[in-house]
Amino acid sequence: GKSLKSYRNGPVERSFCGICGSPIAYVDKRLDNKIYFMLGVMDMPAYFKPTLHAYVREQLPFLHMPDDLPRHLKTSVPRPEGQGPNGTEP
Repeated sequence: GKSLKSYRNGPVERSFCGICGSPIAYVDKRLDNKIYFMLGVMDMPAYFKPTLHAYVREQLPFLHMPDDLPRHLKTSVPRPEGQGPNGTEP
């Protein structure tokens, strides 16, 4: 709605609620014109079954996901070599 705000840092643009600050989505120009929505903005998040786990290095020690889905220590989305979120070295 009218409260949608965005913030751009290099090739990444993040949208968020201008009232409460909740993250909504992000776009990375390096990633084939895709929009990545936060699961928390979905009305029925249970309809979106996971296909992998990303950032497992940051997983809380009490959180256990007993499945055989692929796990990535960091992001699961490859970006061009040597480019961090602002277009520089990570």
